[in-house]
Amino acid sequence: MDTSYDVIIGHSFGGAVAVSLLPFLPKKKGTTVILLDPGLEFTEEQNKMNLNLFLKETANIKPVDVHMAKNPAWSRRDCVLRTLGFSMCDRTTVEVFRQNSPWSFKGLLKNIPPHVEITVLVSDPKFGLGICKTEHIPRDVERLNVRALTGIGHWIQYECPDVIMDAIPLPRANL
Repeated sequence: MDTSYDVIIGHSFGGAVAVSLLPFLPKKKGTTVILLDPGLEFTEEQNKMNLNLFLKETANIKPVDVHMAKNPAWSRRDCVLRTLGFSMCDRTTVEVFRQNSPWSFKGLLKNIPPHVEITVLVSDPKFGLGICKTEHIPRDVERLNVRALTGIGHWIQYECPDVIMDAIPLPRANL
């Protein structure tokens, strides 16, 4: 396949998915990966809590207006998509939590391919969910940058999209 990617963004559980797929990225071109408050490491207790939260959300789908009231930084479209996403989930999706217990993906950050640069943006634990902890991210790994965000919660892409754009390297002009 002749596909390449300039930037890949993984949020929350999508961060674990993105990290799992790193070995399959095309090697012919550099790729920037940005992980937004990724779920890299959970204890068994946290994993059960996530499972129960997911079961609750999929069993009792909240209307769009509830999401809008709870998340004022979100657009109506974002809230519609959140509602639609939960309504489309088959309850067998919870097997992801059961099959990955304990939930541990941080080790995959120790072997970043040479053509990949990763930036992890960690939310402020004082502002909501905050599922990524800086202590779960390996230190001294080449091509891995970590930035702890102050005053920004788990939904980084809604609360402060500029911080994501700042993490994307701009192409350099050939002079």
